Amino acid sequence: MRFTRKPNALATAVMLASITMVAPARGHDLAIELVEVTARAEPTDGNTLLSEAPITRPTHDAGELLRSVTGMTALRRGGRGFDPIIRGQSQSNLNVIANGAYSYGACPGRMDPPSTYVGVDSFDSVSVIKGHRSVIYGAGGSGGTLIFEHLRPELGSDGMTGSVTTGYTGNSDLGSLGGDFALGNDRAYLRAFGAIRESGNYEDGNGDRVASAFESTSAGLVAGIDLSPETYLEISHEQASEDDVWYAGNGMDAVFADSASTSAKWVQRSVGAIETLEFTAYLSDVDHLMDNYTVRNRSMMPNGAAAPSSSTTWGGRLLATLSWTEAELRTGIDYRANDRRAELYMDMGKDGSYDMLVARMWPEAQQRQAGLFAEADYRSSAMDTLRLGLRVDRFDSEVREAELSAGMMGSATPVRLYEQYYGTTQTRNDDHGVSAVLGWDRRLDDAHLMSVNLSRSVRTPDSSEQWIARSANGDFWVGNPTLDAEVHQQLDLRLLHDSGRLNWSMSLYVNEVDDYIERFAEGSADLYRNIDATLFGSELDAALQINERWRARVGIAYTRGYGDNGDLAQIAPLETRLNLDYQQRDWALGLEWVAAARQNNFDPTVDVDSPTAGFGVLHAYGHWNLTGQLLLEAGIENLFDHAYAYHVNAGNLDPFNPDAVRVNEPGRQGWVKLRYTF
Repeated sequence: MRFTRKPNALATAVMLASITMVAPARGHDLAIELVEVTARAEPTDGNTLLSEAPITRPTHDAGELLRSVTGMTALRRGGRGFDPIIRGQSQSNLNVIANGAYSYGACPGRMDPPSTYVGVDSFDSVSVIKGHRSVIYGAGGSGGTLIFEHLRPELGSDGMTGSVTTGYTGNSDLGSLGGDFALGNDRAYLRAFGAIRESGNYEDGNGDRVASAFESTSAGLVAGIDLSPETYLEISHEQASEDDVWYAGNGMDAVFADSASTSAKWVQRSVGAIETLEFTAYLSDVDHLMDNYTVRNRSMMPNGAAAPSSSTTWGGRLLATLSWTEAELRTGIDYRANDRRAELYMDMGKDGSYDMLVARMWPEAQQRQAGLFAEADYRSSAMDTLRLGLRVDRFDSEVREAELSAGMMGSATPVRLYEQYYGTTQTRNDDHGVSAVLGWDRRLDDAHLMSVNLSRSVRTPDSSEQWIARSANGDFWVGNPTLDAEVHQQLDLRLLHDSGRLNWSMSLYVNEVDDYIERFAEGSADLYRNIDATLFGSELDAALQINERWRARVGIAYTRGYGDNGDLAQIAPLETRLNLDYQQRDWALGLEWVAAARQNNFDPTVDVDSPTAGFGVLHAYGHWNLTGQLLLEAGIENLFDHAYAYHVNAGNLDPFNPDAVRVNEPGRQGWVKLRYTF
């Protein structure tokens, strides 16, 4: 659903994404949780809710931002690189799309998931699709799809609009400055934006320092033009640079991680019987370097380790939409390609000389996907809407440098490692997949809507699961070339209620997975295998407008995952979020309580090898409209300075805090943010 508000940060509305309004919808997308931040002061349609709720905290990473959506969380490794998780699924089980472009991080250790390079200050909307509800967004996406979009700016009478934002967060000494400007007319526009952030290491509730410092810059341009009343062209380019990033949850730090993404979108309306014809093409490049001595010397040995890596993604989609009175059909083709390369070197003098190649971790891994899809929404009656979607994909994956020498005496070639652990020398894998969606929305009465979604989706192994080949210091991390693709069969039931003052939605879901890809340990090696697994859970979101001034919200989520060998990794326990907001005309105050139950269900191969304690923390926040254009926001996180960590976490490998086994969240910290809009 769609939420709008007067100018503010994207984080303001993402917090409310889970509260879905029962309203007329075009089709089965009613259950998609869409957050849109624009300068419009009034709702534009029945699916739009104007929100004046303040943000609960500043966010500087898209993964961290999405923690505020019920049923979502994110794995913390430091101050950057939060890895999103939806209903217990993460990494390549999620499709992340920014302005029509897919991208993949370049770090084998997931220092830089794709959401890292999404500038949260510049995007106007984010769509959170939980589960597999549509076939038009590419293959996979069994856990969900995240769609970040720039919208066409609404220009003032002088043909201009813009904003400048600055902020500061204590504890970590984090400062930020950003700007977003657009100019044009009713036919064309040019938009430029950028942001700079710099952070030190924060302290947790115990007063211990957590490695989390970073420097981050991002910038971009978007240009759009109506070539004719029926033709629209848009081109965007964005760059992001992460430097000197400290990680408590990784054995190395990031010297740099640079991303550049370019996309183009062409829309043609009224092409014969086709209502709209849309073509999107994109190219994304990521270059990354991690080591254990440049950012901070993490080893007392005279030798250091460095791992340069890169990832290039390109592709496109052709989408045709045909509409009739009671139906809409979306059909097309898409293509996605990704090339990844990562090497591990020994640096004898820690001087950047890279004296010996230790491992070809990604030995030029190439993945290709081509798909054909069709999806139709049909309003069979005034009370019922049906969706039927089908897609067929072709997958090709191979490594080009698997037989080249690596390691001491050149013996640790990737193909030798594959043969040692899996008894295979294959360096290529071809596959195909059939995915489908069957949905039904039934309006029970004026206040209630029932939504049922049944789906099948196919997710092929990613570059690490299939081709990683790391041998160093007697430890091994080896992908499995013989892995089968995961097949997810999901049932999602949802009931929504809207009675004006009270809105709530409740979801129940179950996901039976054939050939789930499990990471496991065998001696000194981390390996992969196929198993059968089940994930299930429930979510509840509710919002009550108590009176003109007071509003209460609650979000509760629970997911359970287990397979042939026991509990699945990185599954969040029962989590609850409660908000109480007080709103005056020009100012507002609020409290947020976030709690998680103890997690006794875990996989010691991937998770920290012990149960995770439950926690409850309180945040205070507020805002004040100083003028019609100047907004001040402030708050205190973790008001009572508790020491706590989320279960979905990276094991702490920080040599400056060796006793910690998890990456703790920040202790008490105040924050302030000032935004000027014109």
